[in-house]
Amino acid sequence: MSVPQNTPDYTPNNVPDSALASGAVTAENAAAILAADDGPEPAGSRSRLSRRRLLAAGGLATAAVVGGGAWLTLHRTNSGVVGAAEKLPLVIGGDICAAPLYAAYHQGYFDDAGLNVTLAHTQRTEDTKDALSAGKYIGAPGIFFSWLEPIYNGINAKLSAGFHSGCLQLVVNNDSAFNSYADLKGATIGVPSLSSSAFAYFSIGLAKAGINVDPEHGDITWTTIDEDSLGTRLTNGDVDAIMGSDPAPLLPVFNGTARIIESNDAEPFCCSVALNGDFVAKRPDDAKALTEAWLKGSDYLAASEANRKEIAKIEVDNNYVAAEQSLVEQVLETYGWEASATAFREAIEPGIEDFKLTGYIDAGIDAAELADTVYTDLGINR
Repeated sequence: MSVPQNTPDYTPNNVPDSALASGAVTAENAAAILAADDGPEPAGSRSRLSRRRLLAAGGLATAAVVGGGAWLTLHRTNSGVVGAAEKLPLVIGGDICAAPLYAAYHQGYFDDAGLNVTLAHTQRTEDTKDALSAGKYIGAPGIFFSWLEPIYNGINAKLSAGFHSGCLQLVVNNDSAFNSYADLKGATIGVPSLSSSAFAYFSIGLAKAGINVDPEHGDITWTTIDEDSLGTRLTNGDVDAIMGSDPAPLLPVFNGTARIIESNDAEPFCCSVALNGDFVAKRPDDAKALTEAWLKGSDYLAASEANRKEIAKIEVDNNYVAAEQSLVEQVLETYGWEASATAFREAIEPGIEDFKLTGYIDAGIDAAELADTVYTDLGINR
């Protein structure tokens, strides 16, 4: 705990019991009293409850937290919440499928867990995987296929659970001759980036169809397109197909000019919880609480259409996504809501075996070993 500059030798251990006995408790020393109460109790000391009762009676337990400002961090040993005053930034990048995060945040599930979560708006051009690895962000929602190669190559991240399926689309114009992966050999495909979730996932289907997906020497001409422009570039005929996460690739579909030829709706999971590796290693109780709260957000969406409409409105009203509310509502009805940590772990190994076909990870890698590297078991039994 940092030392307030205007208070010499300010440590929990030197707060005299005479301050308690005399009632000389102020907002300035209440923080130290509360911190001392959480530390090891000296032999012969009075009950900790008496300290807390005195603070509570004067309304100073709150003052210790609020008045203490940036230098006070709570440590509640009984609840397992460490650093509750510290902000935990979670990434939001403009995707409809991040709905479980919006639900957990606005329903107060993170607050209920004692976690000071903030939502960090990011640019689509930012490499959020590297930023999460470096600790700029604590967590991010993301398609787990897109995290396999980065974690395999050593980024500091772990996956802890999955939310739902169905948020990636491969789209062509209505009059296109392309109807399947196999048809796309020699095609020009627009994709947000070559590190995007859509590229990672649909590369598997293309590889299974015998198509070389290597960006430089393969059978596909890959064109990177700003996600908001995907639909326009497809309609204009600049590319033969587009792929991405909702809502961008669906806009021409809902406008009636394009159709979906492939999706990930048959997968058990697409979106997952990605966490900074140091956060998981050093604060496993918080990592578990964060994941469980996030899963509750998915449960909230699964519970009813009314809840999904509520979250759709939140997404639009808070500018989390650039889409009409009616579109967001329509998209949320297409997802399969089966949030789980245990079932997610089971899905990772076959996913890795499939991903080997793309050539982006070594075909000789042991899938179970990599799954253990990718996944963190936080003791969530659902």
